Amino acid sequence: MKKNCPVLVLILFLLAFNGLSQEIKLPEERITGKDIRIEKTRIFPLSVPSFKVTIPEIQEPEGLSTEEKGLSDKNRKGQEGYIYFSLGSYDTMQNMLSYHSVTEGAEYLFDLQTLLSGGYRNNSERQEIGFNFQRDTSDSKLSIGLTQGSLGLPGPEGHPFNSKRDFLSFNTDFSFLKNEGFTPSISQRFYRIDNSIETNFIFLNLAMDKFPFRFETGIERQDVFSENFSSTSFYQSIYAKQDRLSIGGTLKVIERYGVRFLPSITYNINENLTLDITGRYRIPDLYMDIISDEYKELDDNYKIAPEEEYKVSLAFHKKFKETYLHLDISPSYIDNSYVWADMDKNGLLEPHPVRYWQTSINLELHHTLTNYIRWFFKGEKKFLSEAIDYYPEEVFDTGLTGTYRNIKGKFWLSYTGERRFSGKELGSVPVINAEFVFTNGKLLEWGISIYNITDREYFKVPGYPAEGRSIMSFIKFLF
Repeated sequence: MKKNCPVLVLILFLLAFNGLSQEIKLPEERITGKDIRIEKTRIFPLSVPSFKVTIPEIQEPEGLSTEEKGLSDKNRKGQEGYIYFSLGSYDTMQNMLSYHSVTEGAEYLFDLQTLLSGGYRNNSERQEIGFNFQRDTSDSKLSIGLTQGSLGLPGPEGHPFNSKRDFLSFNTDFSFLKNEGFTPSISQRFYRIDNSIETNFIFLNLAMDKFPFRFETGIERQDVFSENFSSTSFYQSIYAKQDRLSIGGTLKVIERYGVRFLPSITYNINENLTLDITGRYRIPDLYMDIISDEYKELDDNYKIAPEEEYKVSLAFHKKFKETYLHLDISPSYIDNSYVWADMDKNGLLEPHPVRYWQTSINLELHHTLTNYIRWFFKGEKKFLSEAIDYYPEEVFDTGLTGTYRNIKGKFWLSYTGERRFSGKELGSVPVINAEFVFTNGKLLEWGISIYNITDREYFKVPGYPAEGRSIMSFIKFLF
């Protein structure tokens, strides 16, 4: 295992710098997030096709968003919406209709969107249509979404395919909030792929709060209808909270895989420094990867063993006058997780189980340079006990965002480090991108983006070249 002495020195430095003598209080936001991309600073309403390897479990502060997702402030009553049209490279067209309503007792959000892309390779077309509906009241929360489409499978260079993948997915989430101390909830995700794979995930949870204690119990179940296979798990959790310490744990059993105890400890050392000890034990949902990436498959891998991880995290966040800093240092033991590798040499990558130790350092910086320009950096560096395929050991995004009168812009470098694939290595990839949006009061927005400005050639995975320079332009009518 690689030595991590600098990590320990950095932890001691943070403790000394922040001091334990400061006023103690709970942080105002929870630290969450999973994606290394700087989506918080994206100014386009819809994402456009672009390559970026994501790393699970990156930490990200919620309070920095410049574009809130979902339902928001109920004090702002009224109705608003927009119609969005986008055209771009590779015969790409995106359309979206969005409507948002806030009334005295409820809030509603409805989105309808379509995507058509001719693809940058032969047989790499993509068609997609979907909608999302959310309803939020003081008594309950409801969310419903559906996506249907098809994805071309071009295959690796030299051995092209001539097939496509049809898919349908929908999800439902509901929670009942009438009693503050008693919250039942249910959520569900269903996938149908090529009319041959049908699978459903369902989660039932019951939470009871009686300060300082919180009790949860629930059932999780996966059904693969096409294979007459199911996997069920049960769990019970109890937590106690006192001042700056929350301590508890979960006893969870997954059918065929046994029982685990998952610790959950959060200690707010002070208003800027938090220590977390957590465990994770679950059947992963890999089907979203299958309907998103043309180089992945599951086939006979529906009997996926649970992911299992135990992690210690020390997170430091502080807002200075012109700078926001978030630093997270997380040693962890991954008893089972999945990378993607072409083990059967058929040109498609399958999930492959791995076990290893790692220490990850996540750093996020935002600094206001002038009244109009802000610099940002967000990245992750991993120190691994052994070489791991697919995921890079370092990724980061850095660049500038700016606002001047009715113009918003973003110019940034997106970097992905070297990656390994069954003995092969792909070099690091720096990609330069830019986005600009022009607004005309409350009636109209127009924008343009250029991704991979230098038209750099690289591979997503071995045999699958990434798209070159792409240009997208959109117009949005507000009402």
